[in-house]
Amino acid sequence: MKNKNIILLILLLFSEGVYAQTFDSILKTIDENNKDIQAGRKYVESKSYEYRQHNLPEGPELSYGYFPNNDNVPGTKEVFEVSQSFQMPCFYRNHKAYSNLQISREEMDQMVLRQEVLSQAKNLLIEYIYLMKKISIVDKRLKFADDIYNAYLIRLEVGDANALEINKAKLHLMQVKKQEKQLRTEILSVREELKKLNGGNDIDIDVNDYPSETLIELDSLLLERLSTDPELLSSQKAVEAAQRNLKVTKNLQLPKFSLGYGTEKVADEQFKGVLVGVSIPLWSSKRSIQQAKLESEYFNLANVSENESKMSETKVLYSKALNFQENLDSYQSVLSSVNSEELLNKSLKSGEISIIEFFTEMFYYYEIYDDFLTVEKEYHQALSNLYKYRL
Repeated sequence: MKNKNIILLILLLFSEGVYAQTFDSILKTIDENNKDIQAGRKYVESKSYEYRQHNLPEGPELSYGYFPNNDNVPGTKEVFEVSQSFQMPCFYRNHKAYSNLQISREEMDQMVLRQEVLSQAKNLLIEYIYLMKKISIVDKRLKFADDIYNAYLIRLEVGDANALEINKAKLHLMQVKKQEKQLRTEILSVREELKKLNGGNDIDIDVNDYPSETLIELDSLLLERLSTDPELLSSQKAVEAAQRNLKVTKNLQLPKFSLGYGTEKVADEQFKGVLVGVSIPLWSSKRSIQQAKLESEYFNLANVSENESKMSETKVLYSKALNFQENLDSYQSVLSSVNSEELLNKSLKSGEISIIEFFTEMFYYYEIYDDFLTVEKEYHQALSNLYKYRL
């Protein structure tokens, strides 16, 4: 008996581990399966090879010459040379740093793409929770409306109700049924959108409440976004890469050297020796350097503009979220004071209110509660958009 209890406990814990889901676990699944994110990772990998291919000198150059004997010198002449050309060491150091910055920038851009996908998925999950909350309420309303309609049919048979009251109950039932069908369609649509984001794979959604996110102080939020938002970090990397590219461009105007070994054989005589060369770029320096300077200034100004734009955007999103939070508090306060369905039903059964008054009050209550659910959803979507850089 003791062993059975232990096995039952293990199975219970295991089943909870299997079925318990959070926003993070679902988003992690989408992160792994989304085709756009997968393609982005492959693109970054390919770009990393592209940027690194010039970090080392090009391969050595080999040449061979064969000259048949002529009228003046008997025998053939053979020439063989192997040489390696290279830039000044500072060029490779700066180019490596430039390559690493460019790769970091590509990685940040990939993170931006990833965040766009996950943000879309998160907002769809919030929409899904909202719809599930609504369908739960509407299912209760549907049963309630059906019970009211059937009750008034019975009352009509015994002469305790009139046709106007029956029609009112019937119209209410039809309206709730229509709303229920529409919600089912919307839930299916959201699930299909999430499936698409999950690489076409079905996704088991077992979350029943919104993410536990709250508003933090605006100043803290601005500082956090400045230091962690991949869009802003990508813009900063572009500035640093442009500055490093200016150094690389200047390095390219320095002399280029080559070092090699050669042999020359004429008839029975053979000569061997070291080859040294130097190339001085006299004519192509000024325009290249000027272009790199202008490019550096462009990225610097673009970075300043990007930071200002994102900070302004953050303040607007924060204001929206704060407004939704205040509205949400107001609705919660109103709902606590408005007559609920149970109280209205009791009043109807006791004869305190007519069926017309009942539906008038009920529709008013439904409208307030539906608005509450909408504001609750919009508040969490505003938080999701505000904290997108955290994904």
